[in-house]
Amino acid sequence: MADYSGDPSEFKVYWFARDLVAASYGSYATKETGMLRQLSGHLDSTFDDNSWDGESDLDEQKQLIRDLITGSVNKMYAGDISKRYRQTEDLVERILRRIDDEDDVREFQIAIDAVVRTSEILDTTPSYGEDEIVEIVDQTLRTESGGFDPSKAYDALYNVDFDGEAYQLGAQREPLIDYVHEMMNDLDEESHIGEKEVARIVSGIVQEYERRAGQSRASTAGNVLETGLQHIFDRFEIPATGDPAHFGDLEIDNMVEGPEGSIGFSCKRTLRERFRQSLSREAEIGVDEVWFVSLLMADVSREKLEDISNDGSRIYVPRDSFVWNRYHDADDLSYTLRPADQFIEDVVEFTGVESEIGNADISA
Repeated sequence: MADYSGDPSEFKVYWFARDLVAASYGSYATKETGMLRQLSGHLDSTFDDNSWDGESDLDEQKQLIRDLITGSVNKMYAGDISKRYRQTEDLVERILRRIDDEDDVREFQIAIDAVVRTSEILDTTPSYGEDEIVEIVDQTLRTESGGFDPSKAYDALYNVDFDGEAYQLGAQREPLIDYVHEMMNDLDEESHIGEKEVARIVSGIVQEYERRAGQSRASTAGNVLETGLQHIFDRFEIPATGDPAHFGDLEIDNMVEGPEGSIGFSCKRTLRERFRQSLSREAEIGVDEVWFVSLLMADVSREKLEDISNDGSRIYVPRDSFVWNRYHDADDLSYTLRPADQFIEDVVEFTGVESEIGNADISA
């Protein structure tokens, strides 16, 4: 078995970077990039003049770090010590407790440069927005004759989620590769840093970058599906509210109301436990039924299907899924479990709204 050590002292670049962006310490690096650049410059000039002289210079550098970081934040707010200042003091305390020698100060400077640069990358990478979503939906729905196939609505939502994840990953990863390559070249020029040390530093920065990038991808996942669902409704001229509605702890992604009935939609990557929040709450939401669309089948169990059935609601799954093959013939689930390719047609039939699916190309 390979040797493993979880000792934070061996991964200080990673921990410095993580602390600098942590929300519990005020997300300092994302708000005070100018001050961090200034601090990095001060530290760099100290290393360049080779004037380090033991503990006295280490103490001096620690004091510089404390003064510049805390000095960039207002101490008082509404007659009391500001929360932001208290968070910044906590940040400085964690940073200084990790610094034991000159090498630690160098690693702190590397971490500063890394979080500033990676923040710039995350802020400037192309976003996966409405234009990209619309293009994917249209490509999926469009038939050879130029019409739009309502049976492909579920596929369009799946592609929006699938391709969107790949788009964001690619957009965030490409500039990171360039930055890592540049960083490795710079570190290789430092005679006192060996190859394994370079790998340790770079791996820590990449790990923290991926954590932050993952958070940004997760934060947009729900909006992606909401936008995709609305554009599908638009394509078939189904009148929908177009905006998610919040009912306390419950969020409905969209609603369609017609002369025959009304539906609230919950369209998620996974069903999870949150689906139970909508059960038995149609009156509060102002709809007759809540319909679920789950892109992944892992959370669609018999128990959850029964819960949805007991509420008189529906869930749409692909015909080629084992969930459909296993349960679609069950008498007690015949109303609840519905094939994904009938989603749009069922919306029109249930609500009685006028739409364009009668003029669409419906594949066999």
